Amino acid sequence: MSTPHEAEGLPEQVRRFMAEQGLPEPGEAVLVGLSGGVDSVVLTVVLQRLGYRVAAAHVNYRLRGAASEEDEAWVRAFCREQRVPCHVRRLAEGAVVRVARGTGGSVQAAARTLRYAYFEERARRLGLRWVAVAHHLDDQAETVLLHLLRGTGVEGLAGMPVARPIRPGSPVRVMRPLLGVRRHAIEAFARHQGLGCREDASNTHPRYRRGVLRAEVLPLLEARFGAAVVPNLARTAALVRGYVDGPFAETLERCFDAAVEAAGGGRALSTDVLAALPQVWRQRVLIEALRRWLPDASVTEARARALARLVPAQVGRRLDLPGGSVWRERGRLVFRPGEARPAADPTVPVALPGTTRFPGGTLVIEPLPSVPASLVPPSPDVVYVDLDRLRGPLVLRPWQAGDRLQPFGMAGHKRVSDLLTDARVPSHQREHVWVLTDGGAVLWVLGHRMDERGRVTPQTRRVAKFTYKRPPPRPPADAAV
Repeated sequence: MSTPHEAEGLPEQVRRFMAEQGLPEPGEAVLVGLSGGVDSVVLTVVLQRLGYRVAAAHVNYRLRGAASEEDEAWVRAFCREQRVPCHVRRLAEGAVVRVARGTGGSVQAAARTLRYAYFEERARRLGLRWVAVAHHLDDQAETVLLHLLRGTGVEGLAGMPVARPIRPGSPVRVMRPLLGVRRHAIEAFARHQGLGCREDASNTHPRYRRGVLRAEVLPLLEARFGAAVVPNLARTAALVRGYVDGPFAETLERCFDAAVEAAGGGRALSTDVLAALPQVWRQRVLIEALRRWLPDASVTEARARALARLVPAQVGRRLDLPGGSVWRERGRLVFRPGEARPAADPTVPVALPGTTRFPGGTLVIEPLPSVPASLVPPSPDVVYVDLDRLRGPLVLRPWQAGDRLQPFGMAGHKRVSDLLTDARVPSHQREHVWVLTDGGAVLWVLGHRMDERGRVTPQTRRVAKFTYKRPPPRPPADAAV
C-alpha cells in the first residue's frame, strides 16, 4: 500500500514518466476522458497540478438508467469545482446496443468506439492535439492477460501503447500518462486529496472477463507468485512493444506497401504478393488492411480466416462486413468501405419522353425532330433508339443473373455477365450496373451496349436520344472529418 508521502509524490512520478515517454510538456492543452471513476478523476487533477491546460470530455451512454444520469451530474459538478471546461455527449437510448449489433462486437467495444469518436471530434473542434485517458499499470497487466487468454499475436502481448493516433490517419493522439502507476497508488492519492468519484460496479462484475481478472485472477496470482506479478506483466508488454513498434512495424509496412503497390494502389492488395508471403505475414497484412480501410469491422479470428480464404478464391467472391465489403478481383482484393447492395430487385418506370431519376443515376429521353446525320454516339452513355420498335413499358432495374441481349452489331445473343466480363468491369462495380428493359427484355446495359432491337435504320421515322447521366462519384470514406 502507498504511504501518504508516496501518494503526494504521484504527480512527480507522472511528470517523469511523461518526460521519459516523450509525451507533451506542461503548458500543453489536453482533453481528458473523464468518466467520473477514481482513475480519470486523479488524472484530471494531476495534469492540472503539473501545469497542463485541461478540458474534460464525458460520454453518457444511458446504459444504466439513473446511475448514468447521476454520473453525468457528478462529472459536471466536479468540473465546476475544479474549474475545468466540461464537454458532455449524451447518446440516444439504445445507441450503444445498435452499434454493437451493427459491428458484431460487444456492448463494451461499441461504447469504446463511440467514446473515442467523441473524444476525437471534441479535440478537433477545440484545436487540441492530445486526448489523455486514465489507463494504469494494473489495466495493462489485465489487458495482456485478456489477450493471452483469447489467443493473440505479438501485438496483443504488447498491450496498450503509451501514445498513438486516436484512429489511423488522425492528427489527434491519445496518451496514457498513468500507464506507469499502480492502481493502489492512484486510490491512495485520491484519499489523500479527499477526492470523490463515481465507480461503475460493472468494472468488477463477474459477467465481464476483465472484472473476473481484476477481482479474482490477479489477486490469486499475487497471493501465489508475489506482488511483482502486475509489474512483471507490464514490463513484458513494454519489451514486446519495443519490438512491435520497431522491427515488426517496419516489416509489416514493407509487406503492406508492396501488396498495395502491386495491386495498382488504392484500397486493394495484390493476391500474388499475399500468396507469396509467409502465412503469419499474409494474415497480418490482411488485418492491417481491415483496420485501415474498414475500421467499423472489428478484427476477429473468424474474420481474419475469412479474409485469408479470399486470396485463393475465384474472381467475384466477396466478404460482407460491417462498414463495407472485400471483393476478390483479378489479381487483387478490393476493400470497399460503406457500400451496400441495392435493394432486392428495385424497378423504376421510365418517362417517355422525359427525365427519370433512379438510384443508379439519371436517364434523359429526348425525341429528335429528325434522324441525326451521324448515328455514332458521342459516348457509351448515349444511344439513339427507333421509338417505333419499342413494345413498352420501359423500366430501369439492376442487371440480374440470366439477363441476355443481342448487342448492337452482333448476330447472336450474349449474357450481360459475359458482356461485363469482356468490358473488364470489376466485380465490386457490377452490382451498380443498371439495365433499361423494354417489355421485360433488356434494351440497353447503361453505359455499355444497346440491344440490336433499338437500332436506327433507313426505315426509322421516329428517333430519340437516350442519355445516361451517372451519379457523382462518392468521396473516399476517409475524406470526411
